Amino acid sequence: MSAAKPTLYQQFLGLIQTTILPVGVESLRLLPDSIVLGTGILAALSMCKSYGIMVLAMFEFMLIQRVIGNIVGGISPIGAGPDAMHQTCQPGFNFPNAMRISLVETIGVPSFFPSPVMFFLSATISYMISSMKEFDREIKALGGDLATRTTLGVVMGFLLMFVMLAFRYSYGCESFGTLLVSLFTGGFMGLAVLQQNKLLFGRDSINILNLPMIQTMEERGKPMFVCAPAN
Repeated sequence: MSAAKPTLYQQFLGLIQTTILPVGVESLRLLPDSIVLGTGILAALSMCKSYGIMVLAMFEFMLIQRVIGNIVGGISPIGAGPDAMHQTCQPGFNFPNAMRISLVETIGVPSFFPSPVMFFLSATISYMISSMKEFDREIKALGGDLATRTTLGVVMGFLLMFVMLAFRYSYGCESFGTLLVSLFTGGFMGLAVLQQNKLLFGRDSINILNLPMIQTMEERGKPMFVCAPAN
């Protein structure tokens, strides 16, 4: 007697489990390193100052995480999940000889607190969102659908952080408290580094949207002269 043919629902469920889910898990695992490499390639090809500064900011996030992780780890390692050493929880690129390379854990440090992945992603997204908010004046002046697109970008950024938090927690990489504190700590550091870059390199260095900047006469350091009406 032949086996019953799987229903459409069973076929769809099998597709998710065998194809979509493994690809999604691997994409999230590689996401931090992919962001660094992708932004670096884009900065090199476009020769864009703001993208180059953002790549430097990403390396700064890794160094900050390393400092905090070493301090906390030296006192008392905390925040590990039940499957912290599982391959799914390890970021970076795997090779057939069991070698793994990850910028996030090479420049940063493998640590349970703050979570290298959650801290880096939160800091990077915070940096990008804060950058867009810095140019509210230009976005409103340009009009069109630019404001809608930037709002959508902010929503997608928060959604991505939520998905990463849920992914790391569901696979037992870190405890929920560690992930939550890492998220807020990274968000604060992203905002702080943005302000640092603005002071050091100028407002154009954080213009990741490459918008034409509006400057007042006071900002340009030039007075405005108004001609009196002719008699």
